[in-house]
Amino acid sequence: FMPKNDIRLHINKGALLQVLMNLITNAIKYNDKEAIKITLGITEDAEYYHFSIKDNGLGILPKDQDKIFELFAVTGDRDKGGMLGSGIGLATVKKIVELQGGSISVDSERGIGSTFHFSMAKL
Repeated sequence: FMPKNDIRLHINKGALLQVLMNLITNAIKYNDKEAIKITLGITEDAEYYHFSIKDNGLGILPKDQDKIFELFAVTGDRDKGGMLGSGIGLATVKKIVELQGGSISVDSERGIGSTFHFSMAKL
């Protein structure tokens, strides 16, 4: 699928790619549905780009939603291969986003999926 308009972002490309790769990989790894659905969104204002990544995966329990961004925090969910996460990925994502002048959060419902929202300052 090709967008109808050229989209040009004035942002740290490497940082954005690292964040997107981690969040999309997690959306695939922690999904128990036959048909995996991932929706990407982007909006902007004068100072920031605002991104969202929505999936239909396992979802995250409310008690774990703040904890997932802490270094070495593991929720106990196993990925498709039966492996527990390391607790490094989302902590790294948070650090990258914050170094780009932004913030990250998650909205999630167990069994329904998660939506990660993050922003990065324009260069």
